Order: sequence, then C-alpha cells, then structure tokens
Amino acid sequence: MQEVRSFNSDNKFNDGWRNLLIYGDNLLALKTIYDDQRGENRYGTRNRIKLVYIDPPFATKQDFMKDREKAYRDKVIGAQFIEFLRKRLVLLREVLADDGTIYVHLDWKKGHYLKAILDEVFGETNFFNEIIWRYFGFKRSTSANFPRKHDSIFAYGKSVDRIWNPVFRAYSKKYLARWKVDENGELYRDDVNPTGGGTRIIYLKDLKGDLVESVWSDIPPVNPVATERMNFPTQKPEALIERIIRASTNENEDDIVLDCFAGSGTTAAVAEKLGRRWITMDCGKLAIYTIQKRMFSLTTNIGSTKKDERSEPERVEDWNEHLKSVPGLLLLTEKARKGECEVTLDLLHDLAKLMKKHALIKKGTPFSLVCPESKLNLPARHLQDTDEGPGSQGITVEGIEFRISFITPKEKTEKEKPLRAKEFVFLNAGVYDNDRIKAMPWEEYKPFVMKLFGMRYAPHKIHAFEVDGYIGADSAFVWNYPEQKKLMLDEEYVASLHKVLGGKAGDKFYVIAPVVAMSFMTDEIRHSDTRYIFLKVPVSVLQRLLDSNKPGALEQPISEGDVNAVIDAVGFDFISQPQVDYECLRAKPQKADLLNAKQRDYVVRLKEFRAHTLATDPEDFPNFATLSMVLVDADYQGDVFKLKHVFWAEELVAAELKRLKKDVNGGFEEKAAACKRLDVHIPEDDVGKRMMVIIVDKYGNEKKLELTRKDFK
Repeated sequence: MQEVRSFNSDNKFNDGWRNLLIYGDNLLALKTIYDDQRGENRYGTRNRIKLVYIDPPFATKQDFMKDREKAYRDKVIGAQFIEFLRKRLVLLREVLADDGTIYVHLDWKKGHYLKAILDEVFGETNFFNEIIWRYFGFKRSTSANFPRKHDSIFAYGKSVDRIWNPVFRAYSKKYLARWKVDENGELYRDDVNPTGGGTRIIYLKDLKGDLVESVWSDIPPVNPVATERMNFPTQKPEALIERIIRASTNENEDDIVLDCFAGSGTTAAVAEKLGRRWITMDCGKLAIYTIQKRMFSLTTNIGSTKKDERSEPERVEDWNEHLKSVPGLLLLTEKARKGECEVTLDLLHDLAKLMKKHALIKKGTPFSLVCPESKLNLPARHLQDTDEGPGSQGITVEGIEFRISFITPKEKTEKEKPLRAKEFVFLNAGVYDNDRIKAMPWEEYKPFVMKLFGMRYAPHKIHAFEVDGYIGADSAFVWNYPEQKKLMLDEEYVASLHKVLGGKAGDKFYVIAPVVAMSFMTDEIRHSDTRYIFLKVPVSVLQRLLDSNKPGALEQPISEGDVNAVIDAVGFDFISQPQVDYECLRAKPQKADLLNAKQRDYVVRLKEFRAHTLATDPEDFPNFATLSMVLVDADYQGDVFKLKHVFWAEELVAAELKRLKKDVNGGFEEKAAACKRLDVHIPEDDVGKRMMVIIVDKYGNEKKLELTRKDFK
C-alpha cells in the first residue's frame, strides 16, 4: 500500500497508531494486512481487529431511489457475486482477532446463499445471530408480494470467546405507563422475589433498560433531511452501527473496527465518535472523498439530532385518563400569548359562571384544566393536593371543582459539539504511482513486485544459484533493476542463466523485470524442458486488463445509479493523469428562478477530456467518453478537499445534448462523442475565494484544478 498523505497529524494516538482510509481493491488491501500481521506488523493490526462490519452490494438491481435514480445496480451477480465475497470473507476471517466478530449486512436476494458461505468460512457453530433490521418508510403497494421492509445481518464470532456486551435501550412509554410511583416520585414495579416467597420492589433507576433482541425495529433509515445524511446512495444510519460497535468491542481506543465496503463512511464516523480505531476501504473515488469530508465535519452526536417532538397532550401524565373520567377539559397550550391565557382566579370565576349558566357539567363533577406550569397564576393558599383521579392540584371556585394538571416541558437535547478526528492516513492499495515505482530502492522495489505478481518469498538454491521464491509451485527470480538499470536482459543472458541452473529449473522458471530492461518482445523463452517466463513490469501487469478490454482496474461510475458497480475490481492499476482542456467563465444559472435570476454561475467548461493510461493513448477514446464525474469543493481552504458538489458525466452529457437539441441513439460513449463541450455550473452563493475541482476519469485517475474567482471571466 502506498501512503498518499496523513491528516490531523497533530492529533495523534499515544502509541503511534493511525486510522486507515484505503482506496483501491479491498482484496489486495486485505492481503496486505494479512501478510503484515504474519510478518513485521508494521500497521499494528495483529490480533487487534475486534470487529468487521460490511455492507456489500446486494447484487439485486433493485431501485431504492425515486424516478430513474438507482442506488445499487450491481454488475456482479449470481455465482460471480458469491465468489467475489467468499474470497474476501476468507481474508476477513484471517485478519480478525481471536475474540473478534463479523457482521454481514445483506438483503433478501442473496442472504440465504451467503449464509452457507459464512458457515463454511467461520464455522456454523460460531454463528450466533441473524439480526432483522426492520425499517419503516413510505409503503408502496405491490401486486405480486408483501412490501419488503427489512434487511438481514448475519453475525459470527471467530471463536466462542468473542467479545460480547449486552445492549439496552430506553423503555417504551407504553411499558412505563404500567409502573407505579412511590411517595418520592420514583417509578417502581412489584416482581416475584427470586430468593423465595413474596415480592420485592424493583426501581426503574436501578435497571439498565430494555434488553435489545434480534429484531431491530427502533432504528429508522436515514431520511432525506437528516443531519447525518451524506447524499450517498444506501447510506446506513449511525444508530445501527453504534449498536453493533457497542455490542462487539470494548470501550477503549485499542479495539479496531474494519469495514472494507465503506461507502459513505458511517462505520468510520461512528467508530471515531465511540473512541474506537478504524480501517475503512473502498474502490470508488466518490466514497473516498465523501469519507474524507465526513471526517472533517464530525460532531459528538451519533445520528441525527433528535428534538422532542411530543405534542402537549403527549407530555401530560395520564392524558387518556383525563379524557375518560372528566367530562369537561380545557387545554392551554405553550404557544398561548402571555397575559391572554393564564390560569387566574378571574378566568376560573368566568368559567364557573359559564358552566352553571349553561349546565355544561353535572353538579359535583370536576372540570379538568391542563396547562404549562408557567401559565398557572393562582395564589398558592387556594390550591390543594388531590389523590383522586387525574391531576396534580385542585381548587374550588363558585362550587365548581377544578383539577389542574401540568404539561411537562420538552426534553432538552444534548447540544452537538464539533469532534476533531484522530490522525488518519490515506493509502492507495493496488493503485500505484509509476514515477514512485521507478524511484524505489531495491529493498522496497523487490517486495513490491513480489506482491504484485503473487510471489511467495522463500529463498532457495538451484545448482548454487540464489532464487528468491515461488509463484505457485515454480521458482521465481526478481531482476535487480534499481541497481542494474544500464544492463539489458537479453537472450544470451537467458542461455547463461539456464546453464548456471544446470538445467534443473523445472518446467517453468519465472523472471520478473521491467519491460525496459528486456531486449526482446516475447514473454517466454524455452531451453530444453524449461520455459523461462518473463513477467514484465508494468506491461504484463496490465495484460489481464487488456484481455478484457479494460485499460484500468477500478472502473468508476458515470451516474449515481452506478455508484457501487465499481466493486468488481480487476486488481490493480497505475495512476496516470487524464488529458484535459478547459476554460473558466461566468454564465446565467442553468435553472433560473426568482431567487437566482440576477446571479451568474461559476462555470468550468470542459472542451476536451480523455483518459491516458499506460495501456492506451488519449486518441484511443472519443472525447468525453471516459469521463466519470466532477467533484467540487467550492470553498477550498488550501489543505483538505471537502466535497460540496458531485456532477455525474451522464448528467453533464444529457444537459449538453439538450442544449444542442440532439437526440443521439446508442450508449454513453456515442452520446458523449456527440457533445461539443460539457459545462460544470457552480452556484455563485457557494463559491469562496478559491475552489478545488477534481475531474475523474472512468479508471479513477484525476485531474485537479485549483481555481480562484479571478480565473472566471
């Protein structure tokens, strides 16, 4: 893994740990952590990853969002999807601590298949819960089935000695309504004495709460206006992850939580808030920048801030009893203006006269009056405590008994406070900077290329020749390119190598070397019964990509509906900046209304955009056909990119075709090629002194533009 940069390095952990944000193929990242745990333990994860939570794409092609927008439209389906996950589950089990736990979040389509895989990988005896997350929302009637309103979360321990902390929640109001109140106002109930005979008194204050069971119906999905919402498809609520982390990790900063399908970064955010360490991975650029932004906008609150939305009647004790037993009732709300609706003796005299004049209640029947305590303006000497029926105090005026109950104030929510994230580092896994590779010293270059080709380090000798290790069952040798850059690996060298090996190299013998160090084009040379196979850095690395017509490994989406299609990563790629021609200008808003009619958007106009990979030239692509998205921090402060706007290639192309009044048949490439320009409109109100614009190609490569207001004419 290549380190890109560190964040919040002035807010360190005491032991040198840094939380890890990893971009790239999670399979390669997990392999790296697996190897590291069994080697140097440089990342410090050995037996410390106590919890894995993953919410992998469900391979359902199910529409979760309105209109044409799709949150998941997975390309990995059926057996491919199951095998894709199986390989990662095997590695997740291996990197998990001995007392660790894994939670796998799935839906109804593939859950039953993956349950069998989980039984195989983690052991059926280590399966301890199927959690049903029952979420609520708008009910859509269907003609073919019952509306689906739940997901399944399968929970496995690595062993029977897994960490477990029972989780409790507050008792429901309905449940508490059955409790009694003692003379001190404390809630209690009678229960059978377990030590034998009679009952005991159990007080609410001595209990932890209602024990959470395996059906979770008290956690709603993230709604569109929630403060925790990151505008990322299928984002899971923080309260859901909080419950899982509390149950399966300890309350200290040593336990590590890992999520290799990070998405919007909910797992990392909640782990940070709960004081746990975290490792999070994703192969989508949108996910990485969303997480990065999220880590710089954390608050102490978990989930959306919950306001007390109870109405006045809901905050009156025994409100239903008032309605049942008292024929007359007057409710004074909190919004009543001071001085107009206070409960005074004059008001009660007027009410009493009115009731007697019109015979509104029977003689001797009390009248109930409900108000905030602040609205009660009666002399204390006239008030009496009453134990009969609802109400807390009583007063008799002109022969009419008034019973007065109070509306309790709304509960104050704990004020959110900004939370500064601990130090974390951004790493590339399986995505390599070619210039940095060329500059590597031998001691770094050798293990890098060994991992690149899956070579197992196991030094051995063949006829006195030192060989570095194996690829499969065959011997492999790494050419010392950094120290022999002027030497060429030619056919004469291969012949002498065969002679030195004494013809005992076996059926296959691998040689790993850069293509620039080889004087021949062929990938293998045969001598006697041995095939000498040359793994060229980086051209042969890209061969499997070229075979599938994919010049890049981590393919990025062109629309929100394809956000999670990138998870089927081929393996690895090399960073290569796309070719971009652009200009900056001011223009009228695309969607003008009364509020912005006089404003002028800041527009980045793309005149040319083509990917440039090690395997392709820009001319290999139609203009704009390789654009994925444009990400914008409209008020860039010069250090951390904080995502504000996402402009999808599909939407930009559609807007341009609409401007040109063209109706183009075919797929995205044909439509993109018909465009003359693509305009990225940034609203004037959002723009600060500087902005950062990141233009991403479909292979994950970026072109970064730092612009000021003066750049826009």
